[in-house]
Amino acid sequence: MAELEALLRALLEPDTAGLRRATLSLREALKDPETPTRLAGLLRDAPQPQVRQMAAVVLRRCLLGRWRGSDPELRGRLPSLVAEALDAETEHAVTVALAQLGALVLRRGGEGAWGPLGNWVTAAVQDPRPPRRETALLVLSAALDAAPEPLAPHAPAVAALCRGALAFGGPPPTLAYGLRALGGLAATVGDTRTELLRGLLPEILTALKLLLDGDEDRGAEALEVLDEFLEADPAAVTPHLRALLDLCLQVAGDKGRGDAVRVRALDTLTFLAQKSPKAVLRGGLLPALLEGLTSPLGDSDTPRNAAARVLDALAVGLPPEKLLPQLVPVLGGMWGSAGGGARQGALLALGALGGAGTLLRQRYLSLALGVLQGGLGDPEPGVRGAAASALRSLEENLQPEVQAVAEAALPGALSALGAAGGDRTSWFVLESLVECLGEALGPQLPAVLGPILASLEPSGPPETLELALSALHSLAASGAELGEQAGPILGALTPLLQPGPPESRPLRLQALGVVGALGRAAAEALVPALDLALSLAREEEEEDEGETLARRAALALAGAGAEALGASLAPLLPRVVPLLLGALGQPPPTAGGEGQDPLLLFEEEEEGAEPMDGDVIEEEELIEVELGGAWAEELVEACEALGGLAEHCGAAFAPFAPPCLEALLALSQLPDPVPRAASYEALGSLVGLFAGSGGAPTSPGPLERVLRALLEAARREPGAAGAAAALEALGKGLGPQTPTGIREHAARLLADTVLGKLPCQKDASEEEEDLLVLAGDGLVALGVGEELVLELLPALVDGLSPARSRCRRCWASGVLALLCPTLGGRGGALAGPALAAAASDPEGDVRANGLCGIGRLAHTWPPGRALVLRALAAEGPGRARDNACSVLVRNWEHWESPEALGLLVRALPVAHDLEEEAPVLEGLVRLHQRLPHTLWPHAAELPRACADAVGSGRLGPGLCRKLTPTSGVTSRRRGRAGQ
Repeated sequence: MAELEALLRALLEPDTAGLRRATLSLREALKDPETPTRLAGLLRDAPQPQVRQMAAVVLRRCLLGRWRGSDPELRGRLPSLVAEALDAETEHAVTVALAQLGALVLRRGGEGAWGPLGNWVTAAVQDPRPPRRETALLVLSAALDAAPEPLAPHAPAVAALCRGALAFGGPPPTLAYGLRALGGLAATVGDTRTELLRGLLPEILTALKLLLDGDEDRGAEALEVLDEFLEADPAAVTPHLRALLDLCLQVAGDKGRGDAVRVRALDTLTFLAQKSPKAVLRGGLLPALLEGLTSPLGDSDTPRNAAARVLDALAVGLPPEKLLPQLVPVLGGMWGSAGGGARQGALLALGALGGAGTLLRQRYLSLALGVLQGGLGDPEPGVRGAAASALRSLEENLQPEVQAVAEAALPGALSALGAAGGDRTSWFVLESLVECLGEALGPQLPAVLGPILASLEPSGPPETLELALSALHSLAASGAELGEQAGPILGALTPLLQPGPPESRPLRLQALGVVGALGRAAAEALVPALDLALSLAREEEEEDEGETLARRAALALAGAGAEALGASLAPLLPRVVPLLLGALGQPPPTAGGEGQDPLLLFEEEEEGAEPMDGDVIEEEELIEVELGGAWAEELVEACEALGGLAEHCGAAFAPFAPPCLEALLALSQLPDPVPRAASYEALGSLVGLFAGSGGAPTSPGPLERVLRALLEAARREPGAAGAAAALEALGKGLGPQTPTGIREHAARLLADTVLGKLPCQKDASEEEEDLLVLAGDGLVALGVGEELVLELLPALVDGLSPARSRCRRCWASGVLALLCPTLGGRGGALAGPALAAAASDPEGDVRANGLCGIGRLAHTWPPGRALVLRALAAEGPGRARDNACSVLVRNWEHWESPEALGLLVRALPVAHDLEEEAPVLEGLVRLHQRLPHTLWPHAAELPRACADAVGSGRLGPGLCRKLTPTSGVTSRRRGRAGQ
């Protein structure tokens, strides 16, 4: 033991070389199974406090990943040893280390550990001396951090201990540790102890008030206890929502407090809005919440942005018809304020309503456009920036109205850009307007390009160049027809692409990105630009400093070049593909960096530490990890580039497909869901190469590997977005070219998706509608059999229920319409009533699908004729009427009658579902050719019915020639009448 004590003392010496030797010696000592027992003996007996502290730290590290493999006798003695050491210890640093060790023992030791160590904690919490109470609460809070199941049976006892500690009313560390322990308790018991957690909330809120007033920093951290309760059991919090709301709003609106604690209070409100928005609504608390947010919304940027996040969460969690009537008056009041901060807040509130497009358009369009227009023309730059941000949120759902606002604001934005000398806000506003206008930018293009190109002077400030290139990139990607302007743009970019000092490389890469965004408009520049990017990427790789900006620029250019030039890019593929494979195969980032052994960096307050080399983590669980950052972004970009090369370069890319397939299959196993989904999309792009250009599989081995990988991915994905990416990619391989061995598995997967059996469908989400659409498309493409359609029929009929959403009813009616012929003679009896219900749905698209299905059942379900004729008589212009026309024409031989013909002619022209236009008119031509006299009674209507189609250019010349005598029966009919 003396040798081990000396070794621990050596670890405390400041000598670097000695420290390294001591670390190596410690690693050797830890291989001895008796070392943990010796360390335990030093917890109390070592005379030097630092050695006792180091012994606790090292012992905890030994046990962290090897608890079950440690000496059973030591595990049995540890609770008493730690309790005795804590009882005797007077040094704070040692106490903290012992508390962390005690927390581990409580978590892993089960019932046996709670006896002696739990008794010490119980006694210490009741001790009048604050340090003892703090240590006991630290043990509890650290033990509960990981929500350990062994401590769940002791929840009432733990709650009572924390209650007692909070009842003392201070000092701040005691309150902080007690609140932290209660947060861990909530996570441990979840929703199994609702009454217990509910009873704790009043004392928690009181303690938080005291702590926030006594120690703002600790109070900000302690607010997390409210998040823990909301996460664990929202029902426990519901009765106390008013008090929780009042506390958080009071802190958030107190300008005398620091931004950190105000933002933390607002983050709790954001979490509340995410977890229990309906509870806020049912409790009548929404007006108070919105009114309370006006103060931080009108304040400085940091609290304002945090308050805007609360509104964003409310907009996601509440129906627009419930939120907007409450929020819009608050927004209007803030907009009328003289303060620029309040106007910024109003615009952030408006931006939060981007997803409420329909209701916003119906009831509040004038207000929204007025606020937006006023904000874009506001004299204060911050208000204009907030207006530009709101414009980005609203443009998708409020077109074309916001496009008119953007067009009106453009001259002012250009003027402000010149007056401000190119500040970031002015550039951001201009870029937002350009993106909103898109193709409509055409007439304004010279005016916009002028200041942008003028700012690209190579000798200008780097920041101005960066901002101007960003705006130019948005313009290039906007879809506006550049025409003759492409030449001046390339002329302005050329000087920036010339060789320069190392610090100029970021701007060169940004300029290359603009060339890629120009695409076909800069076709002649794409190959030289890609060649330059590849050279820069090689230089970057040779420098070996971990940078990948040039590689990312080269891959983006490769994707753009493939789309614009196709197989002409083939000469550069031998240089592009190794770069691509390098990006796809890069290892994920590691946590932390090189340096001293993490053991030596263990700090007093650290909550945990990683196992040392060779440790085996027990109870490992496969979880989904989002590493994010530049690593994930580059993987996604590489997958997009690969997809573009595979789809557009065709046979030129085929020799490089096998190694790319291997890289993508490896990528599809990553724990990060974002690059995993990107890998599925890229795999889908390889299907066409492996299936062969003629439809018959030329390389069934690779094709089957791709499709099997996508089948497995869709089944195992925990998130709906990832499963949707896999299904969409799989859909590219479903059809005649699908290998026989895949068809059955694919059909089963798609059917399970419709039936809601995938793991990602356990929790309803917005992406589930996407899954159903993809599954329906795949089933139709596969041409599944009668047995499977019968299995799916109840789910499709349920999807047509009035209680289902509009999107669900549209999907169910469309899939049923396309699959019902598979049922043969039983189709009418089994699917007809459901399709009849769809044909009477309030939603036009559902009615259109229902009528389409009825037309497919014409031979087996006679009642369909009456439904189609009723639709022709009753439907106004729209897809439903157009589909009824098409159904009647396709089934004319069975449903022919003068009444039907009259309804058909009066329902023309086909104006919405233009895919049906030609078949309907061809049917009229055939009728005229077979029985000309049947059209005479409708001679006056036929020119109107056919004129738009003939004059539109949508029809082929052959059909137009045939239509001329058909619509010309008018003159012949008049001639016969005169005779």
